[in-house]
Amino acid sequence: MSDINPNETMKDFIFKYLDEGDFYKYLRLSIVVCAYLIFRKYYSKWAGNKQANDQFAQDKKELEAKPEKDRIAREEAERKLEEESKTFGWGKQTRKNVKSTQAFLEEQIEEQRQRHQTAYDAAEDHDIEYLLD
Repeated sequence: MSDINPNETMKDFIFKYLDEGDFYKYLRLSIVVCAYLIFRKYYSKWAGNKQANDQFAQDKKELEAKPEKDRIAREEAERKLEEESKTFGWGKQTRKNVKSTQAFLEEQIEEQRQRHQTAYDAAEDHDIEYLLD
């Protein structure tokens, strides 16, 4: 009728159908899979926080260094303008003023372009936002 013997332990019952070595392999595999499923969530959260903190620290460092870099770039541009104004004939002060004005206007145009691009990107995201929900 039934193959279940009340005096038989669970271990004996399992080993009747599976080889003992196979059973321990499957048990080990199931423990590894369960541990992976449990710790994957915690590791993903930890890795995300670590990446965010590293990015925040890098952004902060770049933000602190930006004024110095801008100052150096501005001084380099002024020095270059000085050299250009010395190489050409008459009207040195006028050429210097024109080059300075030109450099200033180029900076303003670039800033304006970046502002419009940022506004455009935000508007573009807003247009498709309902699709992302």
